[in-house]
Amino acid sequence: MLQQLLDNKLIITLSFVAVILLLRWLISFAISRSSWAKPDKRRRINTVHNFGNLLLVIGLISIWIAELREFALSIAAFSVAIVIALREFVQCFVGGVFQAGMRSFTVGDWVKIGDEFGEVIDSDWLSTTLLEIDPHGLGNGYTGTTLYIPNSAFFTKPIKNLNFMRRYIEHTFSIVRESKGINPFEAKKFVAERLREHCEFFREVAERYCSLIEHRMGVELSGPDAKVSITTNELGHDVLTVTVFCPREEATNIEQLVTEDFYNFWYEKTAPGSDADADK
Repeated sequence: MLQQLLDNKLIITLSFVAVILLLRWLISFAISRSSWAKPDKRRRINTVHNFGNLLLVIGLISIWIAELREFALSIAAFSVAIVIALREFVQCFVGGVFQAGMRSFTVGDWVKIGDEFGEVIDSDWLSTTLLEIDPHGLGNGYTGTTLYIPNSAFFTKPIKNLNFMRRYIEHTFSIVRESKGINPFEAKKFVAERLREHCEFFREVAERYCSLIEHRMGVELSGPDAKVSITTNELGHDVLTVTVFCPREEATNIEQLVTEDFYNFWYEKTAPGSDADADK
């Protein structure tokens, strides 16, 4: 009798799993063939997979609840290990529910979880998968590494949604030179003028995007007008620091153009026969 009952439950379990997997595949296939945008398809397919997995877990527990109860009672000697394992599982599950309720990010967003920075490519009830991005990298910034973050990390690590910084970033770089009798504030004025020329072609878009980020995130950015400052380091050298709000893919190019302009200015001032050379 017991063997017959177990055999029936095994058939029910296999049938239930097959039906859920088939429905999940059919719905995902229908979504992939729809006319929605690609990011919307990814989000909807991810949601279908999450609900399918949840139904599988609930259904399997419902079918085998009696056996699970007896099994739990029969392994009392391993209760401590089970509690520890279930605690981590429950923390991950609750973390997934917490994230789903807060909607702190969705598939396709750029996020920073603790010290890990990447694009969300998948998220389920137990873990979140990130395609790692170098926070200091320019261009697309991808490193090619995939990160798997347990959802329990949402309770112990801060979560930052950086999706608004995918297109435009506040790029800061410095140029260090010895003074050599040249007034560095002349260089500051020259670099500021050159920056305005280099950034003119995206200025209107940058103004709109900067206003959007400030409104959505409640932060104050430097804006499309680049900032140039002069300081000195511990060696007494002049440090020219530039902060510019620009398209991510243009950051490296702007840095190189400004550096080239600065050195052209510097060598023009220090070349034999120049005003600075004549004052020596």
